[in-house]
Amino acid sequence: MSSSILRSKLQICVPKADEVVVRYLSEVFEEPSFELIELINALTPIFTEFGANSPKEQITELYTDLHPDLLEADEEEEETLARLSRPVRLADKFGERQADQNSKRLENLVGVTQTKGSMGGNANETLDRSKEAALARDMARERKAKRSGKPYQSSFAESATVSLSSSTKQTQEGVRDIKIDGLDLSFGGLELLSNVNLILTYGRRYGIVGRNGVGKSTLMKAIAHRDLPIPSDMSVLYVEQEVVGDERTPLQYVLESDEERRQLTEKILSYQNSSEDSVDSKDISATYERMSLLQADKAESRASAILAGLGFNNEMQQQPSKQYSGGWRMRIAIAQALFCEPELLLLDEPSNHLDLHTVLWLANYLQQWPHTLCVVSHDRDFLNHICTDVIHLNDKSLCYYSGNYDDFERARKERVKDLERQAANQEMKMKHMQQFVDRFRYNAKRASLAQSRLKAIEKIQQNRVYVPEEEEQHAFFFPDPGPLVGSHATLQLSNVSFGYDSPPLKSSLKKIDSEGRLILDQVDFCVATDSRYAIVGPNGAGKTTFLKLITGEHVPFLGEVRKSPKMRLGYFSQHHVEHLVLARTPLEHLIHCFPDADHTLLRGHLSNMGIKGEMALRPIFTLSGGQKSRVALAVITFKRPHILALDEPTNHLDIETIDSLVEALNSFQGGIVLVSHDARLISQVCDDIFVCKNGKLTHFDGSFEEYRERVLKKLPPAQYIGKSSHV
Repeated sequence: MSSSILRSKLQICVPKADEVVVRYLSEVFEEPSFELIELINALTPIFTEFGANSPKEQITELYTDLHPDLLEADEEEEETLARLSRPVRLADKFGERQADQNSKRLENLVGVTQTKGSMGGNANETLDRSKEAALARDMARERKAKRSGKPYQSSFAESATVSLSSSTKQTQEGVRDIKIDGLDLSFGGLELLSNVNLILTYGRRYGIVGRNGVGKSTLMKAIAHRDLPIPSDMSVLYVEQEVVGDERTPLQYVLESDEERRQLTEKILSYQNSSEDSVDSKDISATYERMSLLQADKAESRASAILAGLGFNNEMQQQPSKQYSGGWRMRIAIAQALFCEPELLLLDEPSNHLDLHTVLWLANYLQQWPHTLCVVSHDRDFLNHICTDVIHLNDKSLCYYSGNYDDFERARKERVKDLERQAANQEMKMKHMQQFVDRFRYNAKRASLAQSRLKAIEKIQQNRVYVPEEEEQHAFFFPDPGPLVGSHATLQLSNVSFGYDSPPLKSSLKKIDSEGRLILDQVDFCVATDSRYAIVGPNGAGKTTFLKLITGEHVPFLGEVRKSPKMRLGYFSQHHVEHLVLARTPLEHLIHCFPDADHTLLRGHLSNMGIKGEMALRPIFTLSGGQKSRVALAVITFKRPHILALDEPTNHLDIETIDSLVEALNSFQGGIVLVSHDARLISQVCDDIFVCKNGKLTHFDGSFEEYRERVLKKLPPAQYIGKSSHV
């Protein structure tokens, strides 16, 4: 069906729509990534708005005529739809409130807030269709990729807005220090930084810290995208995303990441395939000289050593990258960055997908990094080990501190106390002088003295010391699950065995075929409502698998998991963001998960988890990683679980929020099974540590610090393996 015929049919279906609306609907129908159920859910309110008699039937007929080869049965349940009270606009700032907060918003397709001053009516004035269509197509592709298991990186991400003072100039080539004055940074209509100075001295290692949502990652991305005046000849690399798995091995990925080496290698191959007369001898000599300076002959051994430090043995380095999970592909991305050795390396939460062994190796390696390094991390130990400086984002400003994170905490407390003393002294002086002025203002003999006091007060106010505003500490609150007694209060794993890609086994997992993978073998374990267990061990040992067996997501091949029907479980996955529909608001997400619950109760529960005020009404894709984690925790805890199974819950949380999580877990009246490499969380919450290794869970008789010391002793040396100093 041609576009013109489709628009003609649409004009018949929606007689009240103008040309712009029809063209917009045509673009949505022609997008092949949509499925029928998605179109029905998204377009039924629009068809109804513009005069359609039978919107669902008409959408189905148009889709069938246009994509007969794509029509498939969709197993998703159709959601209950509500007719919009008025058109809404996606592109407006999320801080502006709707005139009617009770209107249901169209999931994924139509946006968030009403246009200021809009009174409904003409859709041309109230719908930003280009942005809506882009969001709709992006969300459809993302959901389709998840169903098929293919990787997909969302392209719908609002970019940051950067402005600089007029005095800031482009940094000259060859300069490696970065100094930017008068920087303003905003995102999604929110001002993050105001008139700050960004200073990065070459060779220093900076930890960028601050509460969730203050702009740490946004600042890193602005630097990486060169939205700021950075020397054009300065190499910058930002590691945020995992590599896309394909047939290439991890070793190939790392070697190919060095673009100059790859080009020189191709050049040499072209020389070898060319006749001697067509090749310039000087060019050949220069190429080989450059290869020698790059130590190209040692590149493969160097790449292999970096991968080995990040957990890839020789066999794993030769396997196709598509076989690895997201966490392992993230390690490949880190290995690429270390191998390329950029002059400015930006790492955003590098420890999120790493086990304790790899985090310790990476910290030791980065401690020897000779170039500029900026790291956003929630791991205190990691920051303490690598940082020479800390940049604190707070109250739309940047504050610089020398030393590691512990040094920053001490210096910041002293700085705040000093500012409080200065502010108190200024207040006291102004109060005494104001009392003198009030007393002698109309006294002729003392009028001149009163006038001088007024000038002194004005001068103090001009140079007034302000104590930095501390953001509200959003505490967690896990509701009391209620008591369970006797056998109802325990969950028992008896002789449980499990493996991936393997058939059910009749006798012993020792007979597993060569293609199968044994994860857990004959595990006996008991979790009670008063348990406080930490599960530690290397990646791939089966920690997450164990949690999924507890929560029922996996069924064992052998053995039995016994749980009382009265016991409720809550499972927090380290990939929780994948289960969030990013175009929904947090409140809409909870309403979708608990349709029968009172909306006021849901709003209060979100508030208890730190999603307060307008944040509960903003689309999830505008929230920071830590705020998304709070939304996921809100879903889990609303069911009042007796046992919480938490898989790396500190990923994306800021350090202050982790402290709040520690307090909430210590106050929680149920049981906890925790998988984490965060030393502070494990030490303050858990009573017992179990090591997951070689298919078994073994109790570790000691503290987490003792376990950490044992791991350190077994680690290979993290010797810095850099390029030649002459390069």
